[in-house]
Amino acid sequence: MERKNILGVSLLGLTCLVGAQTASAEIALQPQAVPFGAFVLVPTLNAKTVFDDNIYSLSSNEVSSFSQVVNPNFAFVAQDRANVYKLVYNLNAAGYANDSDDSYNDHKIDLNAHIEPTARLRYDAGLAYGMLHDDRGQGASSGLSLFRIRQDGNDDGVIDEGIGEVDKYNLATLRLGGEYGAKTARGLLVANADLNQKRYSRNSSALGRDNDTFNVLLGVRARLMPKTTFLVDYEISDTNYKGVTPDSKDNRILAGITWENSIQTTGKLRLGQGKRKVDGGKDIDKFTWDLGMVWKPLPLDTINVSGGARVTDASAPYAATENTNYNLSWTHQWLDRVNTTVNFGMSKDDYTVAPNAPAGTKARSDDTTNYGVSLNYQMRRWLVWSVGVNSSDKDSTVKDFSNTRNVMSIGAQVSL
Repeated sequence: MERKNILGVSLLGLTCLVGAQTASAEIALQPQAVPFGAFVLVPTLNAKTVFDDNIYSLSSNEVSSFSQVVNPNFAFVAQDRANVYKLVYNLNAAGYANDSDDSYNDHKIDLNAHIEPTARLRYDAGLAYGMLHDDRGQGASSGLSLFRIRQDGNDDGVIDEGIGEVDKYNLATLRLGGEYGAKTARGLLVANADLNQKRYSRNSSALGRDNDTFNVLLGVRARLMPKTTFLVDYEISDTNYKGVTPDSKDNRILAGITWENSIQTTGKLRLGQGKRKVDGGKDIDKFTWDLGMVWKPLPLDTINVSGGARVTDASAPYAATENTNYNLSWTHQWLDRVNTTVNFGMSKDDYTVAPNAPAGTKARSDDTTNYGVSLNYQMRRWLVWSVGVNSSDKDSTVKDFSNTRNVMSIGAQVSL
């Protein structure tokens, strides 16, 4: 049997690889695959110049800087009937004109296998490892003064030392999942689990942020109509910290529907209740929901609506964050090769003080508004030019976390 009959690029897999780097389905790279042994290689590249007028998210004495960002992606893909195997390497590197300590080189490698031994049984397994970073002004340095962000610390484990260069950490992830039931059947069982280990290289950051997280989802799907499905999901998240941040466990149960091409929309809506238990602290009960919807009112227009509400992790001196967010974007296809996207978003974060927080720590609430516009031009099948402006305005009850930020960029997406 010829290899071309058993190996190739999954169209869905290729779409997933490229989709994250493109603005919409109408303007999209169409990369060519290069044979590479039993696999094919799909290389893509993002490169852009960025101007940020508040790179440290400061409430005052803002610092601006240009940066050059390069993001190559190499995907090795093989397909044997319905089985798909992928190995992806991604580099995300940025060089800042203002201060070399802001520059970073992130590496991530991801190995994934999708196996379908029968028409009723599907497995997914994956292993990922990343050498990543937190920008200065984010993570452990969020809310700090400019002096402390730029001060070179000696990393002696003292919490109030200077920050110096960006915070670096390693993130290892193991994923397992499965589905039982034919895709056309009325019922379907779903199970997914992942284990994550996060470790910081700087001792002062590791003290309250190193953690092991275990996530599980168990779900049932019931087909109501050919393209409408009722679902029930039970989710568990268990996070164990290696420092002063208290451990936590979340239990969520949600019910909802998914639909496709119903009144020109495709989407998913889940509603439910979540409960978080924090070691030494009060339980948090919260109404939980999430929505993702794509609406095409006209052939040349696409409107994306998303949002959600749930309790998430927070680092010391906070135990949890109650987040609610709403997002809206509109993409219009002006010409065959030109489109624009306008987006708007709002979010509210309420921080719960940890039971072991230092005396005098105040509860915190942040209200953030984001909006932006981008223009995309597909010059060639393998080349897309983009230019965009994004702005954010955060209003916090703790003034050191209030800030405004404007980011402008121009770049290109390139493939073979």
